[in-house]
Amino acid sequence: MGIRLAWEEQRVGAWVDRRKILVDLQSFLATRARWSSSVYDAKAKPDELPSSRRGSISSMVSTASIDSPVSTSSPTFSRSARFKSAELLSRDAAQFAGRVSSLRHSKISAAGKALDKLIDNSRKPVPEELLDEQDRLEEKGIDEMETVGKFAMNVVMQWRKYCPSLCGNYTC
Repeated sequence: MGIRLAWEEQRVGAWVDRRKILVDLQSFLATRARWSSSVYDAKAKPDELPSSRRGSISSMVSTASIDSPVSTSSPTFSRSARFKSAELLSRDAAQFAGRVSSLRHSKISAAGKALDKLIDNSRKPVPEELLDEQDRLEEKGIDEMETVGKFAMNVVMQWRKYCPSLCGNYTC
């Protein structure tokens, strides 16, 4: 009975964690990872402009132009703020991959081991429903989730691609 309870706890915990990852991914996609022109809204401080780089667009921007109205593609908007935002998005995307890996190697794996132990210690055959449930958990929790981290990183890479000032040469 204890082994069956252990399997149930791990199984239920794995489903809960899987749902939480998917809800968090949906939230990530709808809010933080959604590209917006607002990344250009914050003006850079004069010391954030990399004017010491010779030949770059930044070096051609005069100090006087910082105070004048500029277009949204101007390098006077806070490049460091956009860079920090991109780095945070990358970190968040990498965390999805880590959470999926943790789900796979902790709860789903533990549930599989508990079911194996139940099969080994049971005098009667384990009901097919339990075996089917474990198969479904592994399919949904491992096979279908293995690309979540990659997907999140691809979204971030698209965000970076369409935010030209992050690549450094303003010609992306």
